[in-house]
Amino acid sequence: MEIWNLIVMFVVGAVSGSLAGKIMKSDLSLIVSAVLGIGGAVVGGFIFNALNLTPGKGISNALSTTFGVDLPTNIIGMIVSATVGAMIILFVVKQIRGRRR
Repeated sequence: MEIWNLIVMFVVGAVSGSLAGKIMKSDLSLIVSAVLGIGGAVVGGFIFNALNLTPGKGISNALSTTFGVDLPTNIIGMIVSATVGAMIILFVVKQIRGRRR
């Protein structure tokens, strides 16, 4: 695996994990956010593939037409997919922790 792939994976994981943490109201460090985002990418990728959906395509088109910004669909899709997956992971962890108390 090339170093750039690892860097992209860490950055997408950190962004996705941070987004999921903010949405789910969890206070996470950068490293935990990155690990959560990478795990979320696995979960989200499985879910979106099972549903035969391409996440981020509409967002990429909207940014392009509204602001003239052309971002690769795959980067946006990775962030959307990983964020959704990370939110699912956080939800499950909160449910498990809630049952123990």
